[in-house]
Amino acid sequence: MHVIHFAFECGGFDNRLMRGGLSPLVWNLSREYAARGHRVSLVTPAHGLLGTLRRDHPVEELPYADEHRVPLVLDPKVWPDHPAEIGLELTTRAHRLRIDGVDVYFLSDAFLDLLPDRLYPPPGAEGRDLAYFKPLVFQVAGARFVQRYLGGEEAVVHGFEPYYHYLLPPVFAGDPSVRTVSTVAANAPVTQGVYRPQVERVLEMFGVRADLDALEEPLPAEDSPQATMARALAGTRMHVEHGPDHVACLPLILAHADLVDFVSPGQRDYCSTFRDTPFEALFRTLPVSRVLREQAHKLLMGGCGISDGWLARDPGAVDREAVLRSLGLDPALPVFYHAARYAVHHKGQLELIRAVEEVLDSGTEAVFVLRFATSGGGGQPAPVGNAYFRSVADRHPGRIHLDWRLADEDTLFEQAACADFCVFPSKFELDGFLIAQAEAMACGAVPIATAQSVTAHFGHALPPNDPRATGLSLPGSFRDDDPDLTRALTERIREAAALWRTAPDEYARLSANSRATARRFTWERSADRRLAAFAGLLSGRPRPFPAEDAIRYGWFDALPAPAWVRHRRLVAESAAALGDAAAYGRCAPLDAEAYARLFEAAYARADFARCAGTARAAGREDWAARVRERCTVRREPAGRWLVEYRHPAARHVEVAVPGTGAPPTRLESRAEAIASDEAVPTGSGVVLAPLAPAGEGVFRGVLDGPPVGNHLLLMLTLASGRVTWDTVPFDAPAVRPPFRLVATDLDGTLLRSDQTVSERTLRALAAAAGAGAHHLVVTGRPATACKQYLAALGYRGLAVCGQGAQLYDADADRLLSSASLDVDLARHVVERVEAALGPLELGVVTAPPESRFKVTPRFGERVRHGWDVTTDRRLLWTDPIDKLVLHHTSVPEDEVESVARKLCGDEVTVVHSVQGMVEVLPAGTTKAAGVERAARLLGFEAAETVAFGDMPNDIPLLAWAGHGVAVGNAHPALRAMADEVAPGNDEDGVAVVLERLFGTPERTS
Repeated sequence: MHVIHFAFECGGFDNRLMRGGLSPLVWNLSREYAARGHRVSLVTPAHGLLGTLRRDHPVEELPYADEHRVPLVLDPKVWPDHPAEIGLELTTRAHRLRIDGVDVYFLSDAFLDLLPDRLYPPPGAEGRDLAYFKPLVFQVAGARFVQRYLGGEEAVVHGFEPYYHYLLPPVFAGDPSVRTVSTVAANAPVTQGVYRPQVERVLEMFGVRADLDALEEPLPAEDSPQATMARALAGTRMHVEHGPDHVACLPLILAHADLVDFVSPGQRDYCSTFRDTPFEALFRTLPVSRVLREQAHKLLMGGCGISDGWLARDPGAVDREAVLRSLGLDPALPVFYHAARYAVHHKGQLELIRAVEEVLDSGTEAVFVLRFATSGGGGQPAPVGNAYFRSVADRHPGRIHLDWRLADEDTLFEQAACADFCVFPSKFELDGFLIAQAEAMACGAVPIATAQSVTAHFGHALPPNDPRATGLSLPGSFRDDDPDLTRALTERIREAAALWRTAPDEYARLSANSRATARRFTWERSADRRLAAFAGLLSGRPRPFPAEDAIRYGWFDALPAPAWVRHRRLVAESAAALGDAAAYGRCAPLDAEAYARLFEAAYARADFARCAGTARAAGREDWAARVRERCTVRREPAGRWLVEYRHPAARHVEVAVPGTGAPPTRLESRAEAIASDEAVPTGSGVVLAPLAPAGEGVFRGVLDGPPVGNHLLLMLTLASGRVTWDTVPFDAPAVRPPFRLVATDLDGTLLRSDQTVSERTLRALAAAAGAGAHHLVVTGRPATACKQYLAALGYRGLAVCGQGAQLYDADADRLLSSASLDVDLARHVVERVEAALGPLELGVVTAPPESRFKVTPRFGERVRHGWDVTTDRRLLWTDPIDKLVLHHTSVPEDEVESVARKLCGDEVTVVHSVQGMVEVLPAGTTKAAGVERAARLLGFEAAETVAFGDMPNDIPLLAWAGHGVAVGNAHPALRAMADEVAPGNDEDGVAVVLERLFGTPERTS
């Protein structure tokens, strides 16, 4: 096959083209593919280094000169003194170097040759220097080169790092000869975005129209906990806040690429859920989370490796004494090693230097080889990255070798082979040190590294007595200049030095495990995984839905029906660990003992919404009181607020308060921060103020003013390492509403049989709103077919339409997202059901914006004015469709539904929503899934929801909600599973229940 690698750097064969771990990833995969006989083309910028490269390599100029214009559409908020659009008139030329069977194509023009000393634009260039757009120019020039020079045959175009190739998947999505693959290597928040008008303009230039609206979500309400959370996280390295005029790179890639590739199993898991991190709760409300779940079948774990050249070397052949003495270090002392690009915060280098200073100042006998590469390409001199780092090394001569240069493999191997320990304190899970740590471990160095998902496969986080343990772990860190991480590093380095001296047998065991573990990660294995996946793409073999992954992630609503049977035990175990009573109850009895286990599991995770739901379901007021009493907030006459928080597993408790953020640390200047290639977080108006420990599991503090928004938002760090958020109303009414979200079906439930909404129902909804609850309409109708009913309700919020497939903003009259049903799949469903039951009458709802209902003539009395009736079935399949509707003139709809689900339930969702009609929808589409997504956007949980319905398609919704109500006219299957049966829709059953829960408007006031 032809594999086209698209990479901003590729210096595995020459470190002048290298800035970080991306280069060896790209180059080693290229070599492995070529060694297996595949054609490999590597497209990369020349970075102004052609002259330098020609001195050592046979670089040839190709007869390629592409004159083109790159439109730069500038965000006026960022580029206030520039025109709205600037056109770059460029002539891009191509050069080729054939090395190790790989064709390396260097693209060169006035923009791609900028920044030869650092390759990448510095973060501080945005808004000031148009060189900031060098990566965008590369994408345009590179895509044109692939189309014009490398096109014409079937190929896999493989891009590395989303920010450097986000245009490629949509550009090539319409080319049947091209499959696109994206590798997420690391180092950038998944919310990293780009200016949407710029993306639209460039895609338009390529003749591509992408549905960018589907990748957007409504911004959370200004005073909601989610908005406060986003502002607090904007001051970290985990999240970038963008307005609605931006589009996130990763969702754009997920929606259009054929595969999305990760470099370790933990990285794929982490990027799918961000479990146990400060970002998890906000992530679940973002489009990238939704798209990841929808595209889970695309996720590939290709892995990472160590080069054959490195593994072929013998660490024992290195003269340890000679190497260390040449560095001015004492070979009789334990050696601690760190080698990485200078990126002071997310690589934990500031905390590392602080710890080294403290260790050496206290007299611990140890030496340190510390490499922080600041040089870029072209053999440029390496500037000193940080004056404080340099001062620590100068104060400890003979104990610290500090080097700012980008070293070749010979030098790195010699120094790694001398290392007794390697120290890699990665933060924010943004950098896994996957190659550097593996290389040092392969030489026998015992790792001291962060216990994080991305590098879990290295085994350093296993308990020390585990026979597979390789080293010592550090707690995860999610803040700049983290004193806890510094303290942990200091303790681990001292512990390691003592281990090396006093327990040589234990050290030898860890070293042997470290070497054996790392040497399993080869580029050969990594290439085999990817090539197998590429072959599947080119042959058209579909990738299966990863049920086991979904279970581990807690994506229970995404599981197809057979998975609940096939994996019942796994689902129950995962649900029990998460405290998810709804999922657990579908697999095992919910008796008193089970409820107790589920409550304690949720409480240990500080998942209080699930705790409250479990307490209510189990009828345990003592559990509910335990949840309510975890936090007290008292307002003092002087305007201060006294806060006390209790949780036995809490290690730190911080409150979100108004503020501009802490000033930059005195140990790093702004210029040094820019040199480290890390964007400097800006203040967002919210900071985290710590509460003081006041006894076992008790924390207290005084706020000088009210918290942010209508809530007290706290970030908890638990003893397990989990970091999560808790929201506590700080000025709650005397009687809190029993439910915060009221989810109602329309037809047969909220609407009477004459399709009207009674005055009593309107008053009851107003009473619920007055008590603080939010109304959410949930209907099987497509958005276009329910506008008149929403208008009659005075409804202006989000609505879940199309059986959960659509999210509609009624206020803006805008469809935010919509899932479509594959037309060929729909036809196959019809063929299989008709083979079992005989001829069917059919209907389809076409995709937005038309959303027309096309039916065959004998669809029955259900045919209504405005529907398109056709005798030619072929006309049903001429347009994209949202759903298929089946009607049988003699077979009951329950039997039609049962047969359709039995024959096709693994591929589609089958629901019975209206008498005589059975609907076929995209797999995973349910009202519950749609409501869960809307609830997350609105800041609500299942336990806070009361839901109403009347037909079997409402079963998942009522099962998901904290309290499910079937109206009296409901289908027997719904009545049987509901928590409560209310009067019928013509007797205003919804209003009857709401009046009991919330009172009437008069009583509420």
